[in-house]
Amino acid sequence: MELSRRGFLKVSLGSGGALLCSLNFPVRSADNNTSFQANIYLRFNADGTIVYRDTKPEMGQGISTGLAMVVCDELGADWSQFIIERPPLTAFTAIEHSLESSAGSNGMLTAYLPLRQAAANLRQLFVESASQYWQCAQSECKVSNSKVMRRGTDEFLPFIELYDSVIKRNVPANAPLKNNVDLKLIGNPLAIIENKDIAAGKQKFSIDIQLDNMVHASIERSPTTDSDLLSVDDSQCRQLNGVIATIKMPAFPFKTSAENKWQEKYRGTKSGVAVIAQTTWHAMEGRKRLKLSWSKSKYEGHDDLRIKKDMQDISLDNIRDIVSHGEVQNEISKAPSNKIFTSQYYNPYQENAHIEPLNAVANYDGKKLTLWAGSQSPTLAIDYVAECTGISKKNIVIHSMRSGGGFGRRYFYDFVVEAAYLAVKLQRPVKVTWSRQDCIKHGRYHLARIDEHTIMLDEDSNPVAWDSLTRSGNNYGWLARNNMLDYYAGNTTHRSSRHAEGDSLVLLPGSWRSVDAHPQGLARECFIDEVAAKLEVDPIALRKQWLSQKAVFTKEKGLNESSFNNRVKVRDQLRFVLEQAEKITNWQKELSPNQGKGISLSYFYGTFVCQIAFVSSREDKVQIDEIVCVFDCGKVINPQLVKSQIEGSIIWSLSALKNPAIQVLDGKVVQSNFHDYPVLRTNDVPNIQIHLMESERAPNRVGESAVPDTAPAVLNAIFNLNGKRYKELPCPVLA
Repeated sequence: MELSRRGFLKVSLGSGGALLCSLNFPVRSADNNTSFQANIYLRFNADGTIVYRDTKPEMGQGISTGLAMVVCDELGADWSQFIIERPPLTAFTAIEHSLESSAGSNGMLTAYLPLRQAAANLRQLFVESASQYWQCAQSECKVSNSKVMRRGTDEFLPFIELYDSVIKRNVPANAPLKNNVDLKLIGNPLAIIENKDIAAGKQKFSIDIQLDNMVHASIERSPTTDSDLLSVDDSQCRQLNGVIATIKMPAFPFKTSAENKWQEKYRGTKSGVAVIAQTTWHAMEGRKRLKLSWSKSKYEGHDDLRIKKDMQDISLDNIRDIVSHGEVQNEISKAPSNKIFTSQYYNPYQENAHIEPLNAVANYDGKKLTLWAGSQSPTLAIDYVAECTGISKKNIVIHSMRSGGGFGRRYFYDFVVEAAYLAVKLQRPVKVTWSRQDCIKHGRYHLARIDEHTIMLDEDSNPVAWDSLTRSGNNYGWLARNNMLDYYAGNTTHRSSRHAEGDSLVLLPGSWRSVDAHPQGLARECFIDEVAAKLEVDPIALRKQWLSQKAVFTKEKGLNESSFNNRVKVRDQLRFVLEQAEKITNWQKELSPNQGKGISLSYFYGTFVCQIAFVSSREDKVQIDEIVCVFDCGKVINPQLVKSQIEGSIIWSLSALKNPAIQVLDGKVVQSNFHDYPVLRTNDVPNIQIHLMESERAPNRVGESAVPDTAPAVLNAIFNLNGKRYKELPCPVLA
């Protein structure tokens, strides 16, 4: 049974900045008292099963199972009785945005403590109810396997026998959490709850949704970012049996605050023509028969070489400081040439290549708009739909469906808006399905960018000044922030991260797995190896030296003693994972002449990663033999899921390192499918060795954290093998 909103979980931000959960109102049950909805997350059924209602987008990363483990463990429930559902969400659902979004690998990070607290609060209700029943002290009660047991006796009470008592009680706000020693599920490699349904084809994705009177839509979109629709000839299309209508699609902007002005360009939809038909096949087949004309694009003549040259030619007058401490340029200008090192690296456009194509279902009944979609932020999708359709947010509901991969692409909501617009226009249910070609040609791409590093060293080869300059064709400069400089060069006041910004929008940029950390890591970690080679020192030894400088607090913008002390802790932990990787791989051991090794180190917003790559020569090519990854993400909830995400991240990075990037001709994407934009095959995956560091820190980011280190570790290994330095992706010598 569904309860009133008064019984739902209230989530708020505490004064210390941590998310706190409290159930401030009594729990309510159905009239027959056979089951009850405890809060937005948990429903207790009469048969003893417990439904965990997951609000985090599940894209295959296993977050639903991981969070269910957290709730079940803290609650003291029977894992075999846990079921996962995904509740419909509205813009007014009583949860924080961070608990319904998945971006920046924030799934476990943002939900862990709030859900543990909510489960502890409910566990306390069962303890209070059992204590009253037995007329004993609460300390005599212990909860395990969905039962409250009385210590020192054989007596126990199943949860289901306590429902009537529990629903009459007020929920405490801050019941004590279990001690780590009492957690039985967390830390175990449990299988994903939904695996059986997925294998049997029972798991529902939005592409599986079928509604009465539903039609299907396929959309021919503008081939470039700036072309407008001039004319439509749909006569041949309409002659196809099964085609119902064609509808012109407007290009929607997305109005937002000045601080996020970049969203106006990047979160809109392209104009086009939608073919409405009885089936997806009829819609796609009818679309082939459309004859459309488009306005001339200003990006005609733009190809990969032109895009790269335009970035190189961006006027330095357009540079803006993202981070600036001290007098970097002044210090560098005074230094002798033998103390200055500089190098430049290039990252091309990449597409997300998620397995399930984008799709969404929308139904509008004249007042209420209901959506089904795999979105990485359902409530932000509601905001966007409301902006574009004019429907009040209070009248929009979204079913956040499991999706077949996102990698940042589903954080952009063009596909959801398209379905919503057509449902309102047609006044009937509509399913919009993108083809694989649509996904690759109309994506939100990993930004093409040039990263340039310049460093000045003192007589002891320690940094005195360090400048990181990013060049890109458009206003995406916030991605230029290079926080690793704070740790490598944290003892100097002369550090800067700058962005040279053009006005080109050849392709729409977006979030690609690891977002800004991948291009930053590639340039920074290869650059450090370049410096080490010129100094003729070991690359691990140089990193350890820079991370071991005595830390002295200096006043900087945004830096107080607390944040300074945290910076020191981060630096120490970076050195620890680096030393662990050195030890695990026996780094100092001499390799044979046809072998090479390379190192890379990163801090992904709370997660520490070090990777060492081993390569060998194979005739005129280089083969990647092994990747060793040392990984500290805080407390590990499910080691199997964590390792799967690390393996996926490494494979993701290797795919970009070995396979063709997105290519552009006349402002249009050249590739169309996996035949010309391939992902790494199983037989191309090297041996991957993962070492998870034990930690009592709260769980941190996992899904993207291993991406940034793979490519630089491999490129550094290639240099160690043959003395050749490759400074852009893909690398041409990899087998």
